[in-house]
Amino acid sequence: MKNIDEQISELKSLTKTAKITDLSNALGVSPSTIRTWRSREKIPENIFLKAEEIAKERDGFGTPKGYLTLDFYDIEVSAGHGALVEREEESSAIVFSERFINKDIGVNPANIFLMPVRGDSMAPTLKNHALIMVHKVNEFSGDGVYVFRFDGQLMVKRLQFMPKIIKVVSDNPTYENWELLKADLKNEDFEIIGEVVWSGQRM
Repeated sequence: MKNIDEQISELKSLTKTAKITDLSNALGVSPSTIRTWRSREKIPENIFLKAEEIAKERDGFGTPKGYLTLDFYDIEVSAGHGALVEREEESSAIVFSERFINKDIGVNPANIFLMPVRGDSMAPTLKNHALIMVHKVNEFSGDGVYVFRFDGQLMVKRLQFMPKIIKVVSDNPTYENWELLKADLKNEDFEIIGEVVWSGQRM
Protein backbone atom coordinates (compact mmCIF):
# COMPACT_ATOMS: atom_id res chain seq x y z
CA MET A 1 0.00 0.00 0.00
CA LYS A 2 1.31 3.46 -0.91
CA ASN A 3 2.20 5.78 1.95
CA ILE A 4 0.71 9.29 2.17
CA ASP A 5 3.64 11.03 0.49
CA GLU A 6 3.44 8.63 -2.44
CA GLN A 7 -0.29 9.26 -2.70
CA ILE A 8 0.21 13.03 -2.76
CA SER A 9 2.97 12.67 -5.37
CA GLU A 10 0.56 10.67 -7.52
CA LEU A 11 -2.06 13.42 -7.21
CA LYS A 12 0.50 16.04 -8.22
CA SER A 13 1.45 13.95 -11.23
CA LEU A 14 -2.16 13.56 -12.35
CA THR A 15 -3.00 17.25 -11.99
CA LYS A 16 0.40 18.54 -13.23
CA THR A 17 1.00 20.55 -10.05
CA ALA A 18 4.17 20.93 -8.01
CA LYS A 19 3.00 22.71 -4.85
CA ILE A 20 0.40 21.92 -2.22
CA THR A 21 -1.33 25.25 -2.92
CA ASP A 22 -1.52 24.43 -6.65
CA LEU A 23 -2.80 20.95 -5.82
CA SER A 24 -5.50 22.36 -3.56
CA ASN A 25 -6.61 24.81 -6.29
CA ALA A 26 -6.73 22.05 -8.91
CA LEU A 27 -8.80 19.75 -6.69
CA GLY A 28 -10.98 22.46 -5.21
CA VAL A 29 -9.99 21.79 -1.60
CA SER A 30 -8.13 23.87 0.95
CA PRO A 31 -4.45 23.33 1.84
CA SER A 32 -5.59 22.49 5.38
CA THR A 33 -7.67 19.63 3.96
CA ILE A 34 -4.56 18.20 2.32
CA ARG A 35 -2.71 18.55 5.63
CA THR A 36 -5.58 16.63 7.27
CA TRP A 37 -5.17 13.84 4.73
CA ARG A 38 -1.49 13.77 5.60
CA SER A 39 -2.22 13.49 9.32
CA ARG A 40 -4.72 10.69 8.68
CA GLU A 41 -2.29 9.13 6.18
CA LYS A 42 -5.06 8.52 3.66
CA ILE A 43 -6.59 10.39 0.73
CA PRO A 44 -10.28 9.74 -0.17
CA GLU A 45 -10.79 7.58 -3.27
CA ASN A 46 -13.06 10.16 -4.89
CA ILE A 47 -10.17 12.66 -4.89
CA PHE A 48 -8.12 10.34 -7.07
CA LEU A 49 -11.12 9.97 -9.40
CA LYS A 50 -11.34 13.74 -9.66
CA ALA A 51 -7.61 13.99 -10.37
CA GLU A 52 -7.97 11.42 -13.14
CA GLU A 53 -10.77 13.49 -14.69
CA ILE A 54 -8.50 16.54 -14.63
CA ALA A 55 -5.78 14.50 -16.33
CA LYS A 56 -8.21 13.40 -19.09
CA GLU A 57 -8.97 17.04 -19.87
CA ARG A 58 -5.30 17.79 -20.48
CA ASP A 59 -2.71 16.41 -22.89
CA GLY A 60 0.68 14.97 -21.95
CA PHE A 61 2.09 18.45 -21.30
CA GLY A 62 -0.70 19.53 -19.01
CA THR A 63 -2.18 21.74 -21.73
CA PRO A 64 -5.99 22.23 -21.68
CA LYS A 65 -7.94 20.82 -24.59
CA GLY A 66 -8.25 23.24 -27.49
CA TYR A 67 -4.73 24.57 -26.92
CA LEU A 68 -1.34 23.61 -28.32
CA THR A 69 2.09 23.69 -26.74
CA LEU A 70 4.57 25.09 -29.27
CA ASP A 71 8.31 24.53 -29.05
CA PHE A 72 10.25 27.64 -28.07
CA TYR A 73 13.94 27.84 -28.96
CA ASP A 74 15.91 30.17 -26.74
CA ILE A 75 18.40 31.04 -29.46
CA GLU A 76 18.08 34.55 -30.81
CA VAL A 77 17.76 35.04 -34.55
CA SER A 78 19.44 38.23 -35.68
CA ALA A 79 17.55 41.01 -37.41
CA GLY A 80 20.78 42.92 -37.81
CA HIS A 81 24.09 41.82 -39.22
CA GLY A 82 23.64 38.23 -38.06
CA ALA A 83 24.71 36.31 -34.98
CA LEU A 84 26.84 33.19 -34.83
CA VAL A 85 24.72 30.21 -33.82
CA GLU A 86 26.46 27.73 -31.56
CA ARG A 87 23.35 25.66 -30.92
CA GLU A 88 19.61 25.69 -31.44
CA GLU A 89 18.43 24.31 -28.13
CA GLU A 90 14.80 23.89 -27.19
CA SER A 91 14.39 25.44 -23.76
CA SER A 92 10.69 25.69 -23.02
CA ALA A 93 7.24 25.81 -24.54
CA ILE A 94 4.43 28.35 -25.01
CA VAL A 95 0.70 27.64 -25.32
CA PHE A 96 -1.50 28.87 -28.19
CA SER A 97 -5.12 28.31 -29.14
CA GLU A 98 -5.47 25.38 -31.56
CA ARG A 99 -8.16 27.24 -33.49
CA PHE A 100 -5.89 30.27 -33.83
CA ILE A 101 -3.07 28.16 -35.31
CA ASN A 102 -5.28 26.15 -37.66
CA LYS A 103 -7.77 28.81 -38.76
CA ASP A 104 -6.12 32.21 -38.37
CA ILE A 105 -2.50 31.30 -39.13
CA GLY A 106 -3.42 28.38 -41.39
CA VAL A 107 -0.42 26.13 -40.76
CA ASN A 108 0.18 22.65 -39.39
CA PRO A 109 1.09 23.00 -35.68
CA ALA A 110 3.56 20.12 -36.05
CA ASN A 111 5.67 22.27 -38.38
CA ILE A 112 6.00 25.47 -36.37
CA PHE A 113 8.13 26.76 -33.50
CA LEU A 114 8.83 30.02 -31.70
CA MET A 115 12.03 32.01 -31.24
CA PRO A 116 13.05 35.57 -30.26
CA VAL A 117 14.47 38.27 -32.55
CA ARG A 118 17.49 40.42 -31.75
CA GLY A 119 18.22 43.63 -33.61
CA ASP A 120 16.24 46.31 -35.41
CA SER A 121 16.98 45.75 -39.11
CA MET A 122 13.46 44.38 -39.64
CA ALA A 123 11.71 47.18 -37.73
CA PRO A 124 8.94 48.19 -37.76
CA THR A 125 7.77 44.78 -39.02
CA LEU A 126 9.79 42.97 -36.34
CA LYS A 127 11.08 45.00 -33.42
CA ASN A 128 14.02 44.07 -31.23
CA HIS A 129 13.01 41.20 -28.86
CA ALA A 130 9.91 40.33 -30.91
CA LEU A 131 8.67 36.75 -30.64
CA ILE A 132 8.28 35.07 -34.03
CA MET A 133 6.42 31.95 -35.12
CA VAL A 134 8.38 30.10 -37.79
CA HIS A 135 6.79 27.63 -40.21
CA LYS A 136 9.41 25.07 -41.21
CA VAL A 137 9.69 24.73 -44.99
CA ASN A 138 11.93 22.65 -47.26
CA GLU A 139 11.83 25.12 -50.12
CA PHE A 140 10.80 28.67 -50.90
CA SER A 141 7.07 29.32 -50.95
CA GLY A 142 7.38 32.80 -52.44
CA ASP A 143 8.49 36.23 -51.30
CA GLY A 144 8.21 36.72 -47.55
CA VAL A 145 10.05 37.03 -44.25
CA TYR A 146 12.26 34.01 -43.62
CA VAL A 147 14.61 32.65 -40.99
CA PHE A 148 17.72 31.28 -42.69
CA ARG A 149 21.31 30.35 -41.99
CA PHE A 150 24.06 31.89 -44.10
CA ASP A 151 27.79 31.54 -43.49
CA GLY A 152 27.27 30.33 -39.92
CA GLN A 153 24.82 33.09 -39.04
CA LEU A 154 21.11 32.75 -38.30
CA MET A 155 19.11 35.66 -39.70
CA VAL A 156 15.57 36.85 -40.26
CA LYS A 157 15.10 38.95 -43.39
CA ARG A 158 12.62 39.61 -46.16
CA LEU A 159 13.58 37.51 -49.18
CA GLN A 160 12.57 38.46 -52.73
CA PHE A 161 13.06 35.80 -55.39
CA MET A 162 14.24 36.83 -58.85
CA PRO A 163 15.35 34.70 -61.82
CA LYS A 164 19.04 34.63 -60.92
CA ILE A 165 19.27 36.18 -57.47
CA ILE A 166 17.64 36.27 -54.06
CA LYS A 167 17.38 39.81 -52.76
CA VAL A 168 17.87 40.04 -48.98
CA VAL A 169 15.85 43.00 -47.72
CA SER A 170 15.84 44.76 -44.35
CA ASP A 171 12.55 46.56 -43.67
CA ASN A 172 14.49 49.19 -41.71
CA PRO A 173 15.70 51.65 -44.44
CA THR A 174 18.89 52.44 -42.49
CA TYR A 175 20.20 48.96 -43.39
CA GLU A 176 21.49 48.14 -46.86
CA ASN A 177 19.94 45.34 -48.86
CA TRP A 178 22.13 42.66 -50.42
CA GLU A 179 21.90 39.78 -52.86
CA LEU A 180 22.62 36.07 -53.09
CA LEU A 181 23.35 34.48 -56.45
CA LYS A 182 21.18 31.39 -56.87
CA ALA A 183 23.95 29.68 -58.85
CA ASP A 184 26.32 30.02 -55.89
CA LEU A 185 23.96 28.80 -53.17
CA LYS A 186 24.78 25.11 -53.65
CA ASN A 187 28.38 25.90 -52.72
CA GLU A 188 27.52 28.21 -49.84
CA ASP A 189 26.58 27.54 -46.21
CA PHE A 190 22.94 28.46 -46.83
CA GLU A 191 19.76 26.88 -45.51
CA ILE A 192 16.19 28.10 -45.25
CA ILE A 193 14.89 27.28 -41.75
CA GLY A 194 11.34 28.50 -42.21
CA GLU A 195 8.96 31.33 -43.02
CA VAL A 196 7.79 33.77 -40.35
CA VAL A 197 4.00 33.48 -40.16
CA TRP A 198 3.26 35.42 -36.96
CA SER A 199 4.97 37.78 -34.56
CA GLY A 200 4.27 39.15 -31.09
CA GLN A 201 5.98 42.25 -29.75
CA ARG A 202 5.67 45.19 -27.44
CA MET A 203 4.14 48.39 -28.76
